[in-house]
Amino acid sequence: MFAFIAHSEADQTAADDLKAFLKTRGLVAETESGARGFRFLQSTDVVIALWSQKSVFGTHRMLIEKRMLEAWADGRLVLVKLDHSFLPVGMRDLAAIDASAESGRKIAFWPQVERAAREIINRALTERSEKFWKAPPPSKPENSGGGGFFGSRKKEAAPPPSAASATGPEPQPSPATESKAAAPPPSVVFISYAHADNAAVEPVVSAVKDAGRDVWIDKGGINPGDNWAGEIVRGIKGAKGVMVLCSPSAFESDHIKREVYLADRYKKPMLPVFIADAQPPEDFEYFFAGVQWLELFKLPEADRSAAIGKALTAV
Repeated sequence: MFAFIAHSEADQTAADDLKAFLKTRGLVAETESGARGFRFLQSTDVVIALWSQKSVFGTHRMLIEKRMLEAWADGRLVLVKLDHSFLPVGMRDLAAIDASAESGRKIAFWPQVERAAREIINRALTERSEKFWKAPPPSKPENSGGGGFFGSRKKEAAPPPSAASATGPEPQPSPATESKAAAPPPSVVFISYAHADNAAVEPVVSAVKDAGRDVWIDKGGINPGDNWAGEIVRGIKGAKGVMVLCSPSAFESDHIKREVYLADRYKKPMLPVFIADAQPPEDFEYFFAGVQWLELFKLPEADRSAAIGKALTAV
């Protein structure tokens, strides 16, 4: 059980201070700035992310953000603000401990961090214990009674011949019937979009359906408190690929940033479709590296459906 304190190199003093405090409370902690990468997390570990204005300009900011998203997806993130700077996109709508008053950290804020970390660790321990006790006992190998583990198995009697085999060979399905029976269901495309773009999103969804693909799309909006991670993780894991509808609103969206991260984490092919003119920020470019984009907004409306159908081959 470790508490890993992720922070920018410029916030090393605050990280060391928190580490020393947690040690006095019996919680083993390590600091990590991303300079040497990040340690592998065990199921009972927790990530405490310290964020400040210094983090925004930190050398390893992208790595720290990815560490934060990874911890959030696993339900093991404690988010701490060291000042009043904005959290990065993808984290802004999540609960964070405000430790901006440096003079009160040891008395008021570090204890809050400790309690939040212990809640996560205790929950993980409980889940691990429940899985252990629910696991079925190992099955014993079958044997014939006198041969030990390497004893011979009883031979089962062959099933009686069916009526069809008694009168002749069973009829074989025609190639057309066989092909129809073996055809897989349409593969699902997860649609990641900003609700501010609803008007532009509807024609894209219709085009995806017209191309014979099913869609997973959040129409009503999922709040972070409504088991957001669980719903979205299941949707992305069950999808063949993820279509990201890109726009200025999309690149400012916390939930789209998290969905793009999850698509990358579960190695789902991504298709960025630009429904408006927008420049991807550095963090989105990180996930879009090597991915083919479709700049839909540049095409005449009459050509867009066909372009979407062609681009869908990538996902």
